[in-house]
Amino acid sequence: MARRRATTLPLQRLLSVGLGGIALGAAGTLAAVEFLLLDDDARPDQTADSIDSVAPVHEAVRFGAPSLQNVKVREGYVLSYDRRLRNPSWVAEYITKASLEKSPDVNRVKASFKGDPSTPPPFRVTPSEYQNSGYDRGHLAPARDMSASQVAVNESFLMTNISPQVGKFNRGYWSRVEGFVRHLANQYDGVYVISGPLFLPTKDKKGDGYRVSYPILGTPLNGVAVPTHFFKVVLVATKSSTSDKAKYLTAGFVLPNEAIADKTPLRSFLMPLDMIERYAGLLFFEKMDKAALLPLCDNTTCELKAHEFQRVKAISA
Repeated sequence: MARRRATTLPLQRLLSVGLGGIALGAAGTLAAVEFLLLDDDARPDQTADSIDSVAPVHEAVRFGAPSLQNVKVREGYVLSYDRRLRNPSWVAEYITKASLEKSPDVNRVKASFKGDPSTPPPFRVTPSEYQNSGYDRGHLAPARDMSASQVAVNESFLMTNISPQVGKFNRGYWSRVEGFVRHLANQYDGVYVISGPLFLPTKDKKGDGYRVSYPILGTPLNGVAVPTHFFKVVLVATKSSTSDKAKYLTAGFVLPNEAIADKTPLRSFLMPLDMIERYAGLLFFEKMDKAALLPLCDNTTCELKAHEFQRVKAISA
């Protein structure tokens, strides 16, 4: 298949149009690094070397990409893939009320889990690796968020968007949190959301230190790491009646990868963004003035609706 023509732009110029504020390390790196900016009508080829280390501009990362390793751009989301853990490092979305409207041409039944052909074979996860594992194939960018097109829905089922999740967590509390984010998209003009796995330490029972321990699916050489926790970070914009200048509200949640009691308050999982950044090794919304970000849960009701619980319970039954 012939490749479409692409234009290479210096990173400094690309920063000015979208991927702003990304820290790249030592002085002079900016001058040496270039991003591949695809033509507006070009879709990236799904080949092993096509988009692993480059990222076209995408609304989901308008305020900065959390990291730059193995970035993959999809129609409805952007992600970074961790080849060692064989999990996404982070998945970024921008969803709006309009984008959540279901297109009559979209049919989720037509979508199925597939290995990501843009990932080199040694690090590529296949759906069969989850069989009889006791874990669900958990979406980081939910298929429900990809209502605009069949392509977007299909891409949400690529295994680079999937992490092992405990079944009652995936189909229960986590699904309700996803519904809460969609509620924000309807309440505000839109919501920027970043989700990802965490591998958090616990107190070492044999000593005074801490240790990180987690299961893997498959063999040690090709294992898929099972996260201990998952995070979800959201950012919304709002305008007051006395000013045209937007205010930005944000919140971060960290949830254990386990069954969570239905009535557990969502606020109990709140965690400051800078703490999540340290645990995850990522930077969120780096282009923003962090001091100007206001707590979302001081300005809106951060709780899971009872009707959402009933809907999820019915689906899981």
